Amino acid sequence: MRVFIAAHIPEEIKEKINRYILEIKPQWEGVKWENYNKLHVTLKFLGEIEGSIVGKIEDILKEILQVYSPFEMTISGLEGFPNLRNPRVLFIGLSKNRELMRLQTEIEEGLETIGFKKEIRTFDPHITVGRVKGRARSKGSLALPTHNPFLITQIAVMKSELSPQGSKYTLLSLFQLVN
Repeated sequence: MRVFIAAHIPEEIKEKINRYILEIKPQWEGVKWENYNKLHVTLKFLGEIEGSIVGKIEDILKEILQVYSPFEMTISGLEGFPNLRNPRVLFIGLSKNRELMRLQTEIEEGLETIGFKKEIRTFDPHITVGRVKGRARSKGSLALPTHNPFLITQIAVMKSELSPQGSKYTLLSLFQLVN
């Protein structure tokens, strides 16, 4: 099964991002926009794994997360990978909160103990909002998303199933940040 670890986004922020997407959608061509229900911050993409290893992943997360309290994030703007002029992915950038950066590093290190390779690229916290098929074009100036602060209170292990209609996410386990 295809698995990733994600920080959940509060409903009110997902709603604001969805309104923003609806606002900018007419300004873009060649973009497949993400569904509101799929908005999240990926902390670690694990790829295809055996179902039997999910329990070990959950044990590692349980150990790591017991010292974390909810932490604040802020939206920093619309961005693109590799850049906004020629994007393959459109995303909402997020502040590089010290707690989130530490958590992501600890997840990388914890999962390395059970055979997952550390990500080489620098972690860049973001919420993917669109994927480009071919070449995307922006038709004019874009309003920027508001810099709303919000709390990350939940970390999840998610399954992703690919299909011609797009990916479908299923919650495997959920951890509440409570300290």
